[in-house]
Amino acid sequence: MSRRVAAIESLLAIALLVVLLVPVAAGQTVWPKGPKLPMAKTWLAEKAKLPPYTPPRTPGGEPDLQGIWDGAGGDNNSYLEDHEYLDDTTPAQESFVSDPPDGKIPALTPAAQRHEAAIARLNDARNGEGLADSWVDRSMWDRCITRGLPGSMMPNIYGNAYQILQTPGYVAIRYEMVHDTRIIPLDGRPHLGEGIREYFGDARGRWEGNTLVVESTNFTDRSHMGYNNQYNSRAFRLTERFTPIAADRLYWEVTLDDPETWTRPWTFAMPLTKDDRHAIFEYACHEGNYGLVNLLSGARAEEGRRGR
Repeated sequence: MSRRVAAIESLLAIALLVVLLVPVAAGQTVWPKGPKLPMAKTWLAEKAKLPPYTPPRTPGGEPDLQGIWDGAGGDNNSYLEDHEYLDDTTPAQESFVSDPPDGKIPALTPAAQRHEAAIARLNDARNGEGLADSWVDRSMWDRCITRGLPGSMMPNIYGNAYQILQTPGYVAIRYEMVHDTRIIPLDGRPHLGEGIREYFGDARGRWEGNTLVVESTNFTDRSHMGYNNQYNSRAFRLTERFTPIAADRLYWEVTLDDPETWTRPWTFAMPLTKDDRHAIFEYACHEGNYGLVNLLSGARAEEGRRGR
C-alpha cells in the first residue's frame, strides 16, 4: 500500500471516529448500552422492549423502507472495538452472530478447510502478504469489481451508506461501496437457471408483514464476504430480513447457508440507522487507480530482491 493511500485511509478513519462522537440527533431512537458480547443478543433484547411500530406505507400499500441507511455509525460502535467487527478480516468474530446460540460461526466442512489451508499456504509463501502472481489472485474488491454480499453492507472505514428505493413490484438497494445496485423483484418469479451465476446472486423478495424477506441464490464461488476470495460454493444461499422497528431504525438479519462450506447455516444481525441528510457518494475506484498494477509489480520486485 502506498504512503498516499495509507494516509487517505487514516484520514477517513479519523473522520468516521469524529462522526461517531457526535451526539444522536433529536428524535432518533437511543439504544441503551448493554453487555458488550454477544452484540446481536443485546439488540434482540432491546428490540423486544420497543413499542410496536407501524411503518408508513407506499402508494401501493407496502411498508415504506425508502431512504438512506447507515450500517457503520451510531450504536454499532458503542459496543465494538475496531478489531471486533464481524468483517472479512475477523471471520471468528462472534459479536454480530445471533445463531448459533453460542455466538460463534460454525466450523468449516472438510472441503472448505482444505481450500482455506491451500490459500493460507500460498499466502505464507509471501510472508503473509497475500498471493500476487496474477490479477486473478486478488479479490473482487482489490479489482474494483464488487465487495460482494453481504460484504457490501458490512461496516467499513468508508462507503457505509445504502439507499432503498421502492417501485410497484420491485425494491432496489444502492450501495455506496463500489456503487453496486441490486434490483429485487417481488412478483414471485422463479430464480434464474443453474447455469447463470452472479457476484451478488439472483435476488427474489417478498413481504412477511412489515418485513422484507430477500432470498438470493445463483452466486459465483468467488466471495461471500467480499474480501480475498473467501471460499463459498455455488450452493451458497443468502436470506436477508429487513424489519423496520422505529422511524429511524431498520433491523437487518442475514442467514448464510452453504452446506459445502459450513457445517450448519448461521445468522448475524445488525441495526441500520436512517439518515436522509447523507447522500450516496461516487465510488470512482478505477479513476487513476494504480493499486492492482502496483501490487503485482511490487510482488515481482520483491521476488527479484529475494532471488526467486
